[in-house]
Amino acid sequence: MRNLNIRHIDLNLLITFDALYKERSVTRAASRLSLTQPTVSGMLKRLRDSLDDDLFVRTSHGIVPTPRADAIAPRVASLLDEIGLLLAPDDFDPAGSAFTVRVCGSDYLLHTILDTFAEKLLQAAPKARVSILPRPAEGLARQLESGEIDLALSDRELAVPDLPARFLYRDDFVCLSSYEDFADGEDITLDRFCELEHGFVDPTGGSFHGPIDDALASVGRKRNVVLAVPGFAMLLDLMKSRCLLAFVPVRIAGAFDHGFARVRTPLELPHLEIVASWHPRMTRDPKHKWLRETLVSIANP
Repeated sequence: MRNLNIRHIDLNLLITFDALYKERSVTRAASRLSLTQPTVSGMLKRLRDSLDDDLFVRTSHGIVPTPRADAIAPRVASLLDEIGLLLAPDDFDPAGSAFTVRVCGSDYLLHTILDTFAEKLLQAAPKARVSILPRPAEGLARQLESGEIDLALSDRELAVPDLPARFLYRDDFVCLSSYEDFADGEDITLDRFCELEHGFVDPTGGSFHGPIDDALASVGRKRNVVLAVPGFAMLLDLMKSRCLLAFVPVRIAGAFDHGFARVRTPLELPHLEIVASWHPRMTRDPKHKWLRETLVSIANP
């Protein structure tokens, strides 16, 4: 690629490139930038001339980035973020700011922290909007990078590697029983534990195996899991009509009025370490820092 003089590059061209890369459509990019389609097409031509590359190739489904566009897109996005921080005021005023926050997390997190977070955020920032999303099956790192998701909450073991993360709280597990012949705090033998039927939570609803089963397998035992559901609220509701044992986090056990006995098992139970993750480009952003501090204040009141 020929040498470029930065004085010949219009910042607006980089903004246009960023919009084209994210939208994959000249029409949608024009709408995003509040410009006409011919104006964006003209700016794309100037980009191609400046960078000596097609950058985007037209297809029947929109425009597809070239390898050169893929290579520079993260750096352009990071540069625009840095410029935005340079021009933005140092302080963030939640009460007077209009913005949208997108946070993803599991059913468990919805009932233990995200509901309170949304309530507190909207009280402090009445012009804001909050979107609570399920954790995507794939592509979370890309969505954090693009700004489609601002914060991702999860157990530390499920956090995206190499991204900044803030510890929020630890939660332990407790075994609940809807069998009527157990008293609260009663011990259960390993034989009896393996004989009875169990319910299990997996976000996809498609697995019958978890850390408890790994612990049992290490001593040559196996439990009888007959029900797998995607969320704890559903599991506790189903336990009202069927006798089951189920491991749930302590915060979930305390958040619902279920009336089930807590039984003591001979197993060494795992625990959760809940963290909030984000893309490093947002680490110094004043609004994002305020969001993270708000989360921490809820997790550790």
